[in-house]
Amino acid sequence: MPQSNSTLIYPASSDRQSIPAVIALCLLLLTSPIVFAEGSTNGEMTNNQTTDQTTNNAIEDVMPTTAASTDPEASALERSGLPPQQNHMGTLAAALDPSEVLWLAEDEQRFISLYRPALQPAQMAVILMPDSIHKLAKQSLMRELYTELPLTDWSTLHISLPEVTENSLEENETLAAARIATSINFLFSKNIRSTTLIAENLTAQRAITASINQADATSGLVLWRVEDNQLSHSHLTALAQSQITVLDVVDHGISAAEKNNRKRKFYLAGFTKNYRLITSPKGTAGITHTQRRVRDWLEKRFRKN
Repeated sequence: MPQSNSTLIYPASSDRQSIPAVIALCLLLLTSPIVFAEGSTNGEMTNNQTTDQTTNNAIEDVMPTTAASTDPEASALERSGLPPQQNHMGTLAAALDPSEVLWLAEDEQRFISLYRPALQPAQMAVILMPDSIHKLAKQSLMRELYTELPLTDWSTLHISLPEVTENSLEENETLAAARIATSINFLFSKNIRSTTLIAENLTAQRAITASINQADATSGLVLWRVEDNQLSHSHLTALAQSQITVLDVVDHGISAAEKNNRKRKFYLAGFTKNYRLITSPKGTAGITHTQRRVRDWLEKRFRKN
């Protein structure tokens, strides 16, 4: 009899044994997307954790540490919320000779200075007025004068003044005047009877104003490389009327014509006697040379006792 087309043909026995393996493979393939998805999710979590850690590290690098400062002065000032220059003063104090560091005024008005009394103090002292507080620690003419003048009986006070800026100019100038007055009062408490102010370009107007307003406490003024635009005729006229003796130290590059115009400017303001112009040589040797010239000027113009 012919076979029916519907007759089932069974595989051999060895083939029947492989059916479970095929079924297992199919199940594995069906479930593999879940495994892959889980693996992908785990991978994304790991990457996110790494990114978060990197961000946290960056924030820690940018944000200031809350640990206590190693400098007690700076730490106290930071906590007090004082202006930035106060914080600079605290940092600077740690780099200076503690035996010479002097804090004048009180609370938020206090400012750092360096004081070196003379071996045999005269009745006149010198107040050095740099245009940056950082110059208290830098080699310069003022630093050399601060060190050398006490050896020849002139006590020195190296003071910090507010930075000269366009913003809050009036406030800074009021603060500068108060600091100069405080410095003069401090020296008077040390039996000093008169002072000589030494200023550079950006502090020249402050020194001139202080010399005019406190003429009874100021006898001399040294101008260190001050530009013409810092010297107004009205201020020089008032300075001459105050009987202040001026030593004008100009840069070595100034021409003969510029020197003559400068002398004429002071002469027209009323300085017929109490004015002298000298030139500062170039370089470090010029600073030492100028320091000696300033010292000689003090010796010749003012009595020590």
